[in-house]
Amino acid sequence: MTQPSIGTPDAFAAHLINLRETRLFRDYLEIREWILRLKALATPTGVPSAYWREELAGFEYMLDASPLVLEKLRHHSFHLTGLKVYDYRTGKEDRIPKFRAKMAMLESAEGARNLLVPEAPDLGGFGFEIDGALVNIDTLKFWEVMIALDKAALLGGFRDASPGNNDAGQRRVVWEIGAGWGGFARSFKVLFPRVSYVIVDLPETMLFSALYLKHMFPEARFYLHETGDTEPDWSADFLLFAHTDLEIVRPPRLDLVLNMVSFQEMTSEQVSGYVEAAWERGAQCLYSLNRERSFYNTELESVSQILSRRFWPHEVPVLDLPYTRLPEPATELRTLKVESKGTKKQKKKKAGKERDIVPKRFNNYRHIVGWRKTES
Repeated sequence: MTQPSIGTPDAFAAHLINLRETRLFRDYLEIREWILRLKALATPTGVPSAYWREELAGFEYMLDASPLVLEKLRHHSFHLTGLKVYDYRTGKEDRIPKFRAKMAMLESAEGARNLLVPEAPDLGGFGFEIDGALVNIDTLKFWEVMIALDKAALLGGFRDASPGNNDAGQRRVVWEIGAGWGGFARSFKVLFPRVSYVIVDLPETMLFSALYLKHMFPEARFYLHETGDTEPDWSADFLLFAHTDLEIVRPPRLDLVLNMVSFQEMTSEQVSGYVEAAWERGAQCLYSLNRERSFYNTELESVSQILSRRFWPHEVPVLDLPYTRLPEPATELRTLKVESKGTKKQKKKKAGKERDIVPKRFNNYRHIVGWRKTES
């Protein structure tokens, strides 16, 4: 007698029962209950911007997700990134030369190849396989951010971190404001395992990041902050806090604060709150990859203007095109030449002078590192 296929009702029901017994689904239930508790305690002052309220409504279904949905978690993260698995399926291979051209541009930076962390195939991870690496737009974005951080000399301390080489035996601490689906957190942790990675985000968004990171790092220690707790475990590998619990985010040290593509969607008050919090907690620098504000966001003045109240903002040039764009293969060398000339002129013009970053290209994404201002 042959075994029924997964398509038969009985076999499908049995398959779902088995999936509900997996660690992935148990983690999902735990994280979902945590998020629902956070949402129940939310105050009016924690209301997201109009943009984010609309985005959050789009994936509310994830609060009642089937195990089959969770197995393809990355497919559903398009709500946060706009990337869709359809664009990387069979028949879309004509885009691969453009990806190769972009990768060649990024590889031109010294030591860049060592900073590439390919997309993982887990939970529906997708992309084109290029030279043995699974790659999509997010992969290249995270790689480009790592290159920018390295060019700004911000990664040296993380490379040196070891059990016997950390100050006072403490782990170095990274704080990401708005971690999306958790992709950059994974990349950073793969490259620099001895770090405590702090995420502050909207509760609903952490349904993606917490679940993804728990799956990718099954041996890691996680701290999911409950409103009212007063002593976070700063030695954990990952610490996640709701944006409404920002006051409790006071790590014993703060080596790097960063935000990618979400300051631009916030209100001026919210961005100011994060900038003040980073400065008040002793952050030496704050990295931003954002537009000054998104086209449709009327609740924000300018990311760099707000950043400059507490930090000296400096642009770190990497490529002459935004992370969202892929070059035509034939333009690879021309693009690199333009970027290189621009960098030299900029360095010569700005040498020894304070940079005033009020962008002429208002809607371009830029790598900006803000260096801490002393208290006046």
